[in-house]
Amino acid sequence: MKNILKCIETPYIDAQTLLVLLSDYKKPREAILRMIKNEEIIRLKNGFYLISEKITRGSAKIIPFEQIANLLYGPSYVSMEWALSFYGMIPERVYTITSMTLGRNKEYHTPVGDFSYFALSSESYSMGITQKKSPDFIGSFLLASPEKALADLVFKTCKNLNKEQLKDELLESKRIDQECFHALDKELLKDIVASYRAKHVHYLSDLVGVL
Repeated sequence: MKNILKCIETPYIDAQTLLVLLSDYKKPREAILRMIKNEEIIRLKNGFYLISEKITRGSAKIIPFEQIANLLYGPSYVSMEWALSFYGMIPERVYTITSMTLGRNKEYHTPVGDFSYFALSSESYSMGITQKKSPDFIGSFLLASPEKALADLVFKTCKNLNKEQLKDELLESKRIDQECFHALDKELLKDIVASYRAKHVHYLSDLVGVL
C-alpha cells in the first residue's frame, strides 16, 4: 500500500482516488482503515486524507495548511488572521487556519490543526482573491490579498465600532503594523470595501488614508 501512495503527486488524497488505486484488493475500504491505523494516511474528514510520507522531512512535518483549507470545505479562500500572518502584517502566531466561504460557517478540528470558515455574501466574495503556488508541494491555493484579508477581518470581528474605535482595534488589539497600511493598494482596498454592506468596513478606506 505504501507503493500505491508513492505514485500520488500531492500530499493529500480523497477516498474515491484511493478506492480506484486499491481496486485489486478484495476489501479496499478495510485497506483504507488499515492505512489510517498504521498512520500511513491521516484522516482530516470523511473521505479526505493527508499522506504521512509526503509531509515528512526528516523529523519535521511540513503541512500544506492553505491547500488543505481550500479542499476541506468550499468554495473558500484563506483570509483574515491566517492570511495577515502569511503576509507578516500581524506579529502573533496564528493557530487556526481562517477562511471565507460562500457556504455556511463551518469548523473542522483535525490532527494537524483547526480550520474555521466564515460565510460571506457572493457580492463581497470574489474581489481580491489571489492564487499562490505552494512553496513545498505541487499545486496552488486561493488566498486573500492583504487588502481583502483586512476587509474580511474587519467585517467579521469589528462590528458596531466607530472609526476611532476601529483604528484602536486594528493598531492596538490586532497589532497590525502601521507600516503595512502604507503598503496597501488603496484603490484596490476602496473597491473591495465598496462590495460590503457594512459601515464599519467602509471606514477602512478613510483610515488607510490617514494612518
